[in-house]
Amino acid sequence: MKRKSVLTIAGSDPTSGAGIQADLRTFSMLGVYGCSAITTITVQNTTKISKVFPLPSELVAQQIESVLDDIKISSIKIGVIYDKKIIYSINQILKDKDIPIIVDPVFFSSTGFALLKSNSFNHYIEKILPLATIVTPNLKEAEILSKKRIYNKNSVIESLNAIRTLGAKNVILKGLKLKKKQTSDVLMEETSTISEFTNPWLQIRENHGSGCNFSAAITSFISKEYRVKMACQMANEVLHKSLQNPINIGKGLPVIDPNYSNYLHFFRYQVLSELTKAIEKFQEIENVWVLIPETQTNFVYAIPEASSIKDIAGVNGRIIKIGKKVRPASYIEFGVSKHVASGLLSYMEIEPSIRSAINIKYDEKILEICKKFLILSEYNRHFEPKNIKEKEGNSIKWGIKEALLKNRNANLIYHKGDIGKEPMITLFADNPERIINHVKKIINLMARY
Repeated sequence: MKRKSVLTIAGSDPTSGAGIQADLRTFSMLGVYGCSAITTITVQNTTKISKVFPLPSELVAQQIESVLDDIKISSIKIGVIYDKKIIYSINQILKDKDIPIIVDPVFFSSTGFALLKSNSFNHYIEKILPLATIVTPNLKEAEILSKKRIYNKNSVIESLNAIRTLGAKNVILKGLKLKKKQTSDVLMEETSTISEFTNPWLQIRENHGSGCNFSAAITSFISKEYRVKMACQMANEVLHKSLQNPINIGKGLPVIDPNYSNYLHFFRYQVLSELTKAIEKFQEIENVWVLIPETQTNFVYAIPEASSIKDIAGVNGRIIKIGKKVRPASYIEFGVSKHVASGLLSYMEIEPSIRSAINIKYDEKILEICKKFLILSEYNRHFEPKNIKEKEGNSIKWGIKEALLKNRNANLIYHKGDIGKEPMITLFADNPERIINHVKKIINLMARY
């Protein structure tokens, strides 16, 4: 996947705990190239902000224009913008741009210093919120924007609705404490769909920079063309991991410092854990053995942004049929699936949010059943170019891309085989749990067919 470039428009924090410095660190950690346009210079440390000096609005505008004139920016984050002149300048430049914009509505610092002038609030509502693909308020910011007190789940929904009426397409309210020993982020998408991302409550102090890191992570994932829900969910997971290890760099609040090795370790652990549970559920599905092809089955799951089959976990030796039961031949690990993993990797190059796949037996009856609830596409191995066919491992990559050229939204891709090649069906989804749901539905419908 080609490296994306993103832009943060925000204030400068000399401690690097928040602002553009934190944004750039998060961008780099998540594999995107960060550009910046500074709106304000602050005098601050971990205990307080002493001064805020807004840059002239024309200088802010020139920074943004200079970057956009030269670099293809895939997403933009807006943080501290302080006054109405800067607000107006940003609006004039970005209002007609077809670039996803993530707005982090920073009204006060972690230490309580005002970062938006009171006489600029209405300008912010009118000129900045309508630019937002996603806006990321915390509880206090959401109450200010929506003019509603938030105290339970219903009031959360009311607040999200109110913020969306101000012009933001999607709103994620972060850091809610709706249940004991849990913290949640609640997303309302432009379709009004509600999603909640919940984590165990962490017994940690108030910190500096978590909001900046969260919105910068969303900006990074959006730039890579993840859908809004997936981008927010992944940002939630990255931040939760980072919050477990804040750094005390000074005498005041600890800062958040996302670490790339932690990021990779977390997702590898998550992939192995979720795939293990899914394969256990797969074995328990009654009559699932009828879906196992002659060459047996593999069930795979990739880390985000997988670049090779070493980033994709599967069953070493495949899932095999033993009578009317199915069992994994061996343990689950990364890099052991060649064919199904190659197909998934090829799919992820076109749609990176699809991270799981399973191959099942080709059967006309199964295809007819699947047409009822899945989107189908196919490729013909007879038309496979000779240079592709001669190179081991390239056939499936070629086939998946051919099928997706016919229908980019296909979540079932099949082929009818070739000389010495068994016909096959492959199911694709964003996670193993959804694959399990598809398999259960196929089995249930087969029983009625």
